[in-house]
Amino acid sequence: MSWEPFQVRVPASTSNLGPGFDTLSAALSLYLTVGVEALEGGGLEWPPDWSLPLEENVLDRSLRVAFSTLDAEMPGIRLGIDNPIPLTRGLGSSGAAIIAGIKIAERITGERLSNDDALRIAYPLEGHPDNLAASLLGGWVLSWTSGSRVRSLRLRSALRCRFVVAVPDQTISTPEARAILPRSYDLAAAVFNIQRSSLLVHALHTGEARLLREATLDRLHQSYRARLVPGLEKVLAGPPPDRDWSTSLLGTFISGSGSTVIALASGRVAEIGAWMVRTLEAAGTRARFRVLDLDTHGARVEESE
Repeated sequence: MSWEPFQVRVPASTSNLGPGFDTLSAALSLYLTVGVEALEGGGLEWPPDWSLPLEENVLDRSLRVAFSTLDAEMPGIRLGIDNPIPLTRGLGSSGAAIIAGIKIAERITGERLSNDDALRIAYPLEGHPDNLAASLLGGWVLSWTSGSRVRSLRLRSALRCRFVVAVPDQTISTPEARAILPRSYDLAAAVFNIQRSSLLVHALHTGEARLLREATLDRLHQSYRARLVPGLEKVLAGPPPDRDWSTSLLGTFISGSGSTVIALASGRVAEIGAWMVRTLEAAGTRARFRVLDLDTHGARVEESE
């Protein structure tokens, strides 16, 4: 089995988007890039500065599961990794790594998996479908599960906005963020989220940005997770209405399980980002912001130059 060097680029992602818990997600213009070369003698060679413990290395697990599923022996592989996606911040770093492993196995074996088959491999490694699907497909994505099967669709969207991403220094693990949630909810909270998630799908499809502030509200997870990061509740509440840029802020939500918080914006992104950071830091949470766009390509393989 031989191949020319190549690289895989996989976008980061944000999930939930407020009310769409484990259902709605979006791919972001921030990329995990993995360079792949043949390694004589077999084995898997990681970059010299790679320090992630094996039990946390989902890229390693994804590679091995993908080759096994494709009924192929994994050859010797040398990897080069550039990963600007912050770890344990709710930006889909593990989902991107899992999808990267599958794409590498596809390219080396010459097999082309359907999106459903790729997600079938990926889902048990992640445990929830939304980040995986966004990194694989790109764009705005709707996911659902039936037993152990996961399905995902890209949503057609007329919405034009940017993502102002405030990333605290504080990390939150997915198990920690899920453990804080209640085991049951009252009917009013469930109905509230069904209404807002339906409204959000409509707003994404039609591009009606004026609906987003209401459509990104949530009563299932954000009020609980916001307590883990000082200042997050104030960011989610939005800016004072007298700010001349406040109408450019379309909606805010916790990205995945946190600690990152994202504002959808139609403009004035520098002012919005600065306000998010100031609000967090006033509560004792150090943070930085960056502005990203919607990635519409998803995971892709590129030949090395």
